[in-house]
Amino acid sequence: ETLHSGFLAGVASEPLSGSLNVEGAAPAGTLNLESIENGSLEIIFTISDTLYDGRFAKNVWMQELPQAMTKLVWDNAAIMSPAMATKLNLKQGEIVRLVRGDATLELPVFLMPGQAHGSITVHLGYGRVCRDEAVDSNEQVTVGKDVAPLRTFDNLSILTGVEARSTSRPYKLVTTQDHFAIDKLGLETTAERAGMLIREGTVEQIAEGGADYVDHLGIHHPPLESLWEEPINTFESDPTVTYQWGMAIDLNKCTGCNSCVVACQSENNISVVGKEQVSRGREMHWIRVDRYFRGEMETPQIVNQPVACVHCETAPCEQVCPVAATVHTEEGINAMTYNRCVGTRYCANNCPYKVRRFNYFNYNTEYGYFYGWKQKGKLEEASRQLQQLVLNPDVTVRGRGVMEKCTYCIQRVQNGKIHARNEGRAVEDGEIQSACQTACPTQAIVFGDLKDTNTQVSKLQNDVRAYAMLGELNIKPRTLYLARVRNTHPRLKLAHQLLEAHHDAHGAGHGDEHSAEHSAEASADGAAKAEHSAH
Repeated sequence: ETLHSGFLAGVASEPLSGSLNVEGAAPAGTLNLESIENGSLEIIFTISDTLYDGRFAKNVWMQELPQAMTKLVWDNAAIMSPAMATKLNLKQGEIVRLVRGDATLELPVFLMPGQAHGSITVHLGYGRVCRDEAVDSNEQVTVGKDVAPLRTFDNLSILTGVEARSTSRPYKLVTTQDHFAIDKLGLETTAERAGMLIREGTVEQIAEGGADYVDHLGIHHPPLESLWEEPINTFESDPTVTYQWGMAIDLNKCTGCNSCVVACQSENNISVVGKEQVSRGREMHWIRVDRYFRGEMETPQIVNQPVACVHCETAPCEQVCPVAATVHTEEGINAMTYNRCVGTRYCANNCPYKVRRFNYFNYNTEYGYFYGWKQKGKLEEASRQLQQLVLNPDVTVRGRGVMEKCTYCIQRVQNGKIHARNEGRAVEDGEIQSACQTACPTQAIVFGDLKDTNTQVSKLQNDVRAYAMLGELNIKPRTLYLARVRNTHPRLKLAHQLLEAHHDAHGAGHGDEHSAEHSAEASADGAAKAEHSAH
């Protein structure tokens, strides 16, 4: 049963309880940038949040999983603050040579708001060697750089006295959050609107203003009009409909760990496309976790937002498909008919959330499990048989020219309904869970029946913190978000947080938003001006 299910039941860790005593603890302060000298830098060696210490390096799911903060894929980098990069005359994507004594290490530069001045973070687990049998049996292929030349037994975690030297050589870093960054004006507009997408407030603000406060954080718009006769929801107009599925995502619980991304990829046979295809904006993940910075560049606050198809009641994608390959079911799911899709991509262009994915190649069938890793040959042939065990038999494997997206794990919904019908009962609350919900360690994602007002998802969608992202479009998404609550101790608040208490209720403080984008070609000066863009 354990092998069949993939996990051992009844071994979950017990929750920890206790209190933290911070009396007598004093902040160390911020290191003055002007006092930092090249040659006295420190390197922090840390495990990767995707590859760990390298034990998952051969797992291409992990290689293509965006790192939680940088959103890098298929690479590691020398992560440093934009201000320090400017002082050292380094730019985003430029290779820097890190020197300590006779040991050297070359890594591309990645600029990260909030990184301590004088400190460079590098991730372990990269630089593993893989022989490329398709080209030359003697050619060695590596992903990322091995940091071992600078990491010794005496300096396993921190290395001091490091000098950073510019090489002026560019390197192509690929992230999953800069495909839609167009120009500086577009980036600034994204930064201004970030607070409308991820809404948040203090305990006092939400307790006092309630739903009105959360609504006022969004864009101001005229009264919403509908092209269809209301009510548009099936369960409002037809009481005989059994189930109406929906989802609620609590931004207060999301930590940006990306567990939902991997779970969705495993459950729904989502392809790996490789670094080059990701650089073209062709990654196939059905759910992404957008990350935004807010506040000052040196001391930003970080917020995360999982985004998948929200299954709009008046979905813009459905209205433009010429062959009705994407339609709405009676239970409120925006469904895909793969064998009807002719690949016009009109739906992707018309989707305001940008959550649809198009198969430009036969990633699953032509290239196999090792696609993106460049490993072909005898091992590839043997792996094709193993690949059949990797795929979920309940989910169609898509081919070239087909559009795909989140389906609310329709296969799980159907299996749950069949199981309940065989037992002569209705589906119980929590009986059907999407893959992302199952994997979420903080239970930030809740899926269920909206028609039953007693279900957890119904209660969450009626919470005062609930709001629809891009609600001004009036497309009636089935997935709602719960606004994030800030409950910072007054003694720990930064100056800009204290000043925000004087701002009005419609989000004046969100003008300082920095969305989470880093273009590989962006300069250090551009990054210092918060040119970070989200999808």
